[in-house]
Order: sequence, then structure tokens, then C-alpha cells
Amino acid sequence: MGVPYKGKGKGTFKPIWTKSYLRGDKCSGNTSMLLCVLDSHCRLECYQQNLKDWSLKKKYIGDNIEYDMDVITQKAVQKNFRGVSSDSNSGYRSLVTCCVLALSSLSKDEILPFIKATHNCRYSFQYNWFFVEFIRCLLACGDKEQALQLAEQKCELQINRQNFCNGSFVIDAVESVINWFMEGKSYKKCIFLAINSGKECDAIGALTGFLAGLYYKIELTNGIRNFETIEPYIDAFIKELEEKRI
Repeated sequence: MGVPYKGKGKGTFKPIWTKSYLRGDKCSGNTSMLLCVLDSHCRLECYQQNLKDWSLKKKYIGDNIEYDMDVITQKAVQKNFRGVSSDSNSGYRSLVTCCVLALSSLSKDEILPFIKATHNCRYSFQYNWFFVEFIRCLLACGDKEQALQLAEQKCELQINRQNFCNGSFVIDAVESVINWFMEGKSYKKCIFLAINSGKECDAIGALTGFLAGLYYKIELTNGIRNFETIEPYIDAFIKELEEKRI
């Protein structure tokens, strides 16, 4: 949904508030990243192989894609996931992976290698794990403010509630997503607030939408382009989660 407005500054385009925009006609690298982790069933070696297949075989790419694999992920694949730790290697893309991992029963020690595979830096570890904890707290208690307080306590980290910059740095991305989610009073409001702020609004809008979808229990599949190609990955992941919980 936010792809057409990516890179644009707030106030430089006409804000969108119409429900018809809740479709998502274009695929981005965030979609591909999501499919890579869904199809891995939370197995690290499978996830790494899926990233290679995305990079080298163009798997997990939709027919109307914009903004494909980012430079950081490309370098991770080229170096066989043995990248050098650097604070500059701290983008938001691995947050997409954490959306799926947070729904699993994996521990912190099991999740960190997934993050390290592409984003090997201290800020990525800290804020990706916080994002996982926030999602899990939100599912556990069902209250926005309580979930945020619990996650902050568990991670010994405090979110800047004034950060709405929609930046690509992982701290800015996490804080923007959390704040748009907290600010919105409905699923639609959360997403449109995030998108209308521009900059990295494709990823920020998607991640905000993930939180809002969990919280408001909204399922939007009607009108999403090529949803039938995505649905099998989702169904297989859900089936495996359910089997493991029995």
C-alpha cells in the first residue's frame, strides 16, 4: 500500500484515507522477505537457502514488484551469511522476519541467528528482539499500553514516543511502527497514519498493519493482487504452528 509513496516527504503528496487503498497492488522486497521466512517454517538453514533462492533464482518475487532485495541482504547472501558486524548494517528489513518468528515458540537465542544472518549489528539485535517481545506481549495481554510497558521492562529499553520519522535505521523504524500503532484508533487509521508520513512508508506501513491486524483482528484478503500465490505459504505455516502446539 505504501509503495507509491516511498521516499516522499510528508506533505509532498495527497494523503490517502479511502478504504479502496487497502489493497496493496504492488509487491516489494518486504513481501519477498516475508515469504522467505514463512516458507522456512522457522528453520534457520531453510531460511538462508530461501534467501539465496530469492537472490539467485528470483524465487518469491511477485509479477509487479518494486524495490527488490536490499543491498544489505544481497551482501549477506554473497558472503554466505558471514557478514562483518557494523552499525551501518542496521536497516529495518529483518523486522519483517521477526513478524513471523514472534508467532513461533523460538527463544531469544534461537531467533537472534535469523537476525544476524542479514543484519549483524548490536542495534538490530536489540530492537528486533524488542519488536518480537512487543508482539508476544500484545498477543498475551491484548492491551496496547500494557504490552508496551511489559516489553520495555523485559528488554530494559524505552521507546521514544515522539519518534514518527519513518526512517530506515532500525531504531527509527521500530519506534515509528510502535508509535503509529499506538496513535491509531482503528486498523485503517493506523496504516494510513504510517503511510501518509512518507519516507520508508512501504515497510513502516506494512509493519504497522501487521500489529494493527493482530490487535483489531482484521483479515483483509479481498482485492489483494495475487493473494492466491501467497496464501499457500501462510496456510502451511499456520498448520505447522497448530501441530506443534498440540
